[in-house]
Amino acid sequence: APLWVSRPPPVLGSSCVPRPFLSATMSGGYLHLNGDEPQLRAQKQQAAHSARWALGCFAAVVAAFTVGRQTVPSVNIGAPVQMAGDAPWSPWVPGLFQPVLQPAFLNEPLAKSAVRRFDMYLMTKAAFATPSVKTLNVEQWLAPDFLYETVGFATSRTPRGWCESGEEDEFRRTFNESVFSQMLFLGNDDMASTTSYGNVFWASDLLGVPAPNNWVYFRVADFYAARKISPGAAQLYYNFMIIDFADLFRRVGRPVLPPAPLPEGLVLTAAANDGVPAPLSVVAKAQDAATALKVAKAALQEDWIGSGAGAGTKQWRSHWHSNLTFYGPGGIGRAHGTEQYRQYVLEPFRAAFDDRSLDTNIFGCEGNYCGAFGELSGRHVGPWLGLEASGKILAIRFAIQWRVVDGLVQEGWALFDIPAVFKQLDLDFFAMAAAARPQIHS
Repeated sequence: APLWVSRPPPVLGSSCVPRPFLSATMSGGYLHLNGDEPQLRAQKQQAAHSARWALGCFAAVVAAFTVGRQTVPSVNIGAPVQMAGDAPWSPWVPGLFQPVLQPAFLNEPLAKSAVRRFDMYLMTKAAFATPSVKTLNVEQWLAPDFLYETVGFATSRTPRGWCESGEEDEFRRTFNESVFSQMLFLGNDDMASTTSYGNVFWASDLLGVPAPNNWVYFRVADFYAARKISPGAAQLYYNFMIIDFADLFRRVGRPVLPPAPLPEGLVLTAAANDGVPAPLSVVAKAQDAATALKVAKAALQEDWIGSGAGAGTKQWRSHWHSNLTFYGPGGIGRAHGTEQYRQYVLEPFRAAFDDRSLDTNIFGCEGNYCGAFGELSGRHVGPWLGLEASGKILAIRFAIQWRVVDGLVQEGWALFDIPAVFKQLDLDFFAMAAAARPQIHS
């Protein structure tokens, strides 16, 4: 039987769908032509027609590409993709990056979805875009009143202000080769938070600290606040980013803090099959977010603000598993079990600060993963991280995340704005790192 029926070639400009130009049957692995000599001549004529049609299609494609190159602005163009089940996002605008998401990511909470799309643009397109093109793209996910705060770099406002601040360019110049791996990525409709680590080549000075011209590792956390702008979309209006500078400078042989009493450096993702980064939203939906939020709030309050000089014993212990893991920043280290956490993390902080108070800016959970960003305050009455008592009221920005299991905290991750604490004591953390005599650290 014939494999297809030949058709006359289309007029240039019509749909260029390839069509075969010979009627044939297949037998024993060989192609046999059918019909007598007139039929063969007709088929040859048809072949000539089809060849001319193919050339016409090729010419049309070349012409369309040429016209497109001349008429479309030189920007990063993404296809207007709307996958099945995808929540409505924003009308497609030619020239704007439109991320293609895996099906498992299509129905994530709104703030988390906005961060994911924003990050995909930054990781794949932003390095090659001008500030104006970058601004047009990030305005899809950043609100007009967007505020970006960080540790070490300048604060910026509005999407354009962030794109033109130079912070990202400075970062890319300093670390001219980089690979970032997310360990945690949690969020709901109002907030999102990540913890990642970067393997980067440090090639030029960073905030006055000389480059080691080598590959280094550092940990970074982000907190985001978002507002809903439509039934299926949110925009980010705040982002706080913090790098573990204490551990980074220790790694390159320029420590500012004294050695921690606990092991420093190693930070892992959650010890659970919840995805990497954890948690996958499709997994987290089955968890009890309300209980996790209650436990995390109690842990934050009792651990860092609770009354008394000690760590609250029975009431404090009720919020943590006995075999907990706490990943602290450089200068504090990694604690295993309640006794290490109490002795080396909480007690030194409580002894160093009286009249402690808490101001929480962002707090939220996705499933059994929670995160909080805010500020701890207290009167500095004892040594902490090598800083002798000053008697001053000090403010310490924090970024903390928890994983709750069976109503107790199993794991915690925390970073503190240590350079800002130094600044409040008229000390320059980065200048001290730059002046430190290089040492060799493992």
